Amino acid sequence: MDSLIDHYNELWQDDFIPPYITSLFPLLESLKPSPETRVFDVACGNGVIGKYLIENYQCRLWGTDISDVALEQCRKIGYTTELINLDQDSLPFEDQQFDLVILSAMLEHVLEPEKIIEMAYEKLTPGGHVIILTPNVVWMVNRLLFLMGKWDHRLMGGTKGHISYKNKRQLEKMITDAGFSDLNWDYSILCVAGNSDFCTKGVSGIIIQALNNLRVKFWHSLLAFNYIVVAGKS
Repeated sequence: MDSLIDHYNELWQDDFIPPYITSLFPLLESLKPSPETRVFDVACGNGVIGKYLIENYQCRLWGTDISDVALEQCRKIGYTTELINLDQDSLPFEDQQFDLVILSAMLEHVLEPEKIIEMAYEKLTPGGHVIILTPNVVWMVNRLLFLMGKWDHRLMGGTKGHISYKNKRQLEKMITDAGFSDLNWDYSILCVAGNSDFCTKGVSGIIIQALNNLRVKFWHSLLAFNYIVVAGKS
């Protein structure tokens, strides 16, 4: 566990922008956030989502992470933060209810993702929403690697700590079993990771960002790299 924490502390020392983050911005905009919107960003990393929400909508932000380096950056943005291990601790801020809970690229990092979704439901006000982004374990490249006996879970996102993967049916069941309804699905076709100049600047950066923002319109279980879902609490 210490080596994993060290990995994230090193990752979040830089202004790393995970490649999937900007693909969530149109979904956030569709929920019409405002200065009154209370947002709980679970496993918030260095707060890229919160920075977008504060700069554009002046939302109020709370966040948790396993990395104190990440949370230090989040506090500079305006988050109220708490350091926790999601495999051992319940979600904090017991006296708070939220309009939006964000579970972005974190369910694959916990042993029991269904419990995180259930806790997210409990933290939401009626009429609130959760946004979930998580890898698709039956993506076409994974299927080929499985057949060749070469699949490596570390290839899914290229980061340490990935331990839980779901297909769409499993993910949908976890979400609805927690009590959510009105599920709206989106599917990203690719996730090119990296914080190098090649990935973030110039023509190559523009091309890579465009690839990350592509969406799958058919054969979702085969072609989608990530599942993205917005669900509501009645």
